Amino acid sequence: MLTKQIQTYMIRWRLRVLMAEKNINNKTLAELTGIHPTSVSRLKNTDELKQISGEVLNALCNALECTPNDLIEFTPDKAPDYNASIIDVNYSPMSQKNRFSGNKDDRGFQERKDSQAVA
Repeated sequence: MLTKQIQTYMIRWRLRVLMAEKNINNKTLAELTGIHPTSVSRLKNTDELKQISGEVLNALCNALECTPNDLIEFTPDKAPDYNASIIDVNYSPMSQKNRFSGNKDDRGFQERKDSQAVA
């Protein structure tokens, strides 16, 4: 059985914490950033940020006088366990077959690689 290790990470969004520390409410932040109040509320009430545009991140940092590092916290979900492994469901032995078979395509690639090294 072929296996592959996978490590996952957690990005935590700290807008709510920063707003509380700076005593800024949703309406004020919306006015300072130009972001719609509903969008500010959604951003504030999430802990895991899926994605954010550079424009919105820039507006938040300017309004809160902070850096992206103040808003985003990176924490590994867990320490990597180098003894554990997970089956890679995307692995196909057939996709690896031609890599070592010496078939015409593989030899052609090797020949091109060798000729490029000389040139």
